[in-house]
Amino acid sequence: MQHRSVFTISLREQPEIWDRLFADSPDATVFGSVRWLTLLATVFGREAFAVIAGDPERPTAGIPVLQHRRGPLRLSSPLPITLYAGILRSRGPALPLDDLLPTVERRLHFASLNAVWSQEERTALSSRGWELRRRHTYRLDIDNTEQIWNGYSQSLRRKLRRVPAGGFRLDVDPPTAMIVRLFDQSYSRHGIRPPLPGVVLDRWLAELRRNNLAFCFAACHPDGRPAAVRVVLRDGPRLFDWLAGSDPAVAPSASHWLVHTILDRFSGEGCELFDFMGANTPGVSDFKRGFGGSLFEYDEAEWYRPSLLRHLSALRNRRRRRWRGLP
Repeated sequence: MQHRSVFTISLREQPEIWDRLFADSPDATVFGSVRWLTLLATVFGREAFAVIAGDPERPTAGIPVLQHRRGPLRLSSPLPITLYAGILRSRGPALPLDDLLPTVERRLHFASLNAVWSQEERTALSSRGWELRRRHTYRLDIDNTEQIWNGYSQSLRRKLRRVPAGGFRLDVDPPTAMIVRLFDQSYSRHGIRPPLPGVVLDRWLAELRRNNLAFCFAACHPDGRPAAVRVVLRDGPRLFDWLAGSDPAVAPSASHWLVHTILDRFSGEGCELFDFMGANTPGVSDFKRGFGGSLFEYDEAEWYRPSLLRHLSALRNRRRRRWRGLP
């Protein structure tokens, strides 16, 4: 096999190289952009670099890495609410992962990559000892408002028809503190620990808003009480349902109404695709399935250098999934 040149760059110091690859990658999303990756590095205190194949002027593929240290270990552990950022590929010929993975494996003791992998790439990862876990989400075509409504389940349409005129007030710029509170409440009422502390989410949301990466919405009761919040990220014609929270005691159908309102709003602004960003727990999956769309698959891939680290990571994953109520 002919191997291409592979090199490593700092995403903070050499962003133009990654930007070239990003611009030439047909499958790239906002989660693989320099802005998103360096913002994550800032919020979570990580070093942002990338392993790239090709040459600086014509990169052909790359894997972004957000590294942190724990004692002597160099880790790139998964971050919450970030998908499809495991690899960028140019429009040129397919690149074997075997060109990139050895450098990632030499640099790290533990790595986690989250992406839509081809079958060839899944085989390459597995053959090198990476563990793959299949995940699911729902994606909706939203370029036609009538099509959106027709895709809803009958029960969802009934819920929306029962919302009286003036039943909710839409807040298009709710306070960050409100979003964090309802996000935390959505987990705590089920006895589940949120995937990240409120203080971290508060800082992250503030940075996203400052960088014009997030659109925030709230459905409020006529008396002013917030019933549901949603944060979406727009990436050209694509819309990602990044974060949500609700208080059903205020109004049980507020989340349904809010998603419907967001879909209707962005459909009229040229968006074509809505990605629910994960449907891997029964209750959440049932809610998202009601909006129609199609089931979409992606994979989490993990690699461990010491066997002990693999065992410790398995314990950590079980604990994390238990906190979040995942099977």
